[in-house]
Amino acid sequence: MTTTNRNGFPIHDKQSAPAGSQETLDKIAQGFGFVPNVLGVMAESPAALQGYATLNGLLEQQSAFTSEELQVLLLAISAYNKCGYCVAAHTGNAERAGARSEAVQALRDGGTPRDPKLAALVTFSRTLIEKQGWASESDVQAFLDAGFTRQHVLDTVTALAMKTLSNFTNHLADTPLDGPLQAKAWEKAA
Repeated sequence: MTTTNRNGFPIHDKQSAPAGSQETLDKIAQGFGFVPNVLGVMAESPAALQGYATLNGLLEQQSAFTSEELQVLLLAISAYNKCGYCVAAHTGNAERAGARSEAVQALRDGGTPRDPKLAALVTFSRTLIEKQGWASESDVQAFLDAGFTRQHVLDTVTALAMKTLSNFTNHLADTPLDGPLQAKAWEKAA
């Protein structure tokens, strides 16, 4: 069953999705046990859905980040971009990955975690967004000095690309939270 959202974007299920998205949605449903609404919206474009799913898989399997660092990064980007859907999703993911409640709450409030390494990660991601990728040598060096590598620099860019896909999709479609995400609902920080 397809429902339509803001700006006329449908939220597809496996049956209503374009043929080019059905196989990807099958894999997603097997992994999650359902098709998250954001991916149902993305299914309208097989390229968007497959791009997101591919980047997500690559970050989880091949990035230099620990699971906790990756989820803190994705939560930080989503909060910075004011994406309520993704903040709710990555709040739960960060908690399951072992992030401290203080760090999660700081990000949800628009702040920075107290842990120096996580703070450097969040600061670097925000710097890349604010400077549209034009980070200075000192910006990169501060990130490296915190214990990260040049692979982490490029993995951060990859995470930004992935979150651009989902954050902007959710902004356009005003994607409703799935039932499992309701407990992690988020209001944008001032």
